[in-house]
Amino acid sequence: MIKKGFLALLVAFVLFAAFVFFPNSWIKAWISDAHVEQAKTSMAPLMFQGMYLQERMLQESNSMPLYGSSELNRFDPFHPYNYVRATDAPYSTFMIGRGGMQSITHFLNFAAQEKNLKDKKIVFIISPQWFTEKGMVELHFSPNYSMLHAYDLAFNKEIDATLRNDAMERLLQFDTVKRDHLLQAMYQYKMSDGKENPIMGRFAMMAGHVHKALLEKKDLYYSLFPHKSHNLKSNDKLITNQTFEQQLHHAEAYGEKRVSNELMIENKFYKRLENSNLKKLEGFRKHENYTESPEYKDFQLVIDVLKDAGAKPLFVSIPVNGRWYDYGHYPQDRRQEYYKKMEQVLTAADVPYVDFSDHEYDPYFIMDTIHIAWKGWVYLDQELDKYWEQS
Repeated sequence: MIKKGFLALLVAFVLFAAFVFFPNSWIKAWISDAHVEQAKTSMAPLMFQGMYLQERMLQESNSMPLYGSSELNRFDPFHPYNYVRATDAPYSTFMIGRGGMQSITHFLNFAAQEKNLKDKKIVFIISPQWFTEKGMVELHFSPNYSMLHAYDLAFNKEIDATLRNDAMERLLQFDTVKRDHLLQAMYQYKMSDGKENPIMGRFAMMAGHVHKALLEKKDLYYSLFPHKSHNLKSNDKLITNQTFEQQLHHAEAYGEKRVSNELMIENKFYKRLENSNLKKLEGFRKHENYTESPEYKDFQLVIDVLKDAGAKPLFVSIPVNGRWYDYGHYPQDRRQEYYKKMEQVLTAADVPYVDFSDHEYDPYFIMDTIHIAWKGWVYLDQELDKYWEQS
């Protein structure tokens, strides 16, 4: 029995050693184009929280990734991925985002990929509902947080030191980060330029380096497994060889079949609202204001890291469903204050952007309460083409 137990322990040790010490460069060589293609629409959290699949994608000369949140998995025939595929566009799209992802999680991702972002065209979709009074909350931060990205930040020599320290200070406000005592010690050591607890700080950095290496290895192995793609809901005949006006017409017809209520919300979602007592939601947004939020500082971190990396981002400011927000008693004039402030932020940053705020009441531009789709995608697809053609 002792020999069997020892043998099992020895096998486990050998397998663990092989897992840890197998050269990263060998494993990276196994990540194929097929793996990257599958990941483009998988929307898998571990893909967002990893590095290697995104690294491969960013190194493709014709890739133009889309960063955002839950709107990216609203697949329909007009979704950018379907549009690019159906029209044989000269660029490819890669969706990076899911529900609950906001500026700070995207910042970590961009910081980890700084060396791959230089001169890279990317698209960043800004959602109004990020800019609440509390901004990013723990409930949304924790499931979208990447421990690998957070540890990488402490060792990142590409990023501007002041920007890195500002980000670390912000991250330490989240319980998920504060509970990681090793990471907390590393951040405090780096933020103090090595002056705070220097001996313990150096030990923390050494231990953190080992932990980061294990996280990288985990990400590498994960990248080798197939990623289930979303149901794309494609219908190429609505896109292929169609003018912009024809695509808009198809999108309107597509929406008309799916919306038959005064709030212009997709029927299946509207039914869920009715089942949960829609009347109780009347006026539920009357105290909201998207002009004062910690999210603005987080969003500035995104702008700053993309500038630091030398990336070429196109920011997209999307509207809310005007009818739904009217129902929630969030008045139009107050919403306009948010749109105007976002325009000021982007203008002051001197970055290219697209402002869709005048589509609040445009039927079928928003598919439910907040998510761009159908006609909205048609407008965005046109902007993607324009941006790709620019030098």
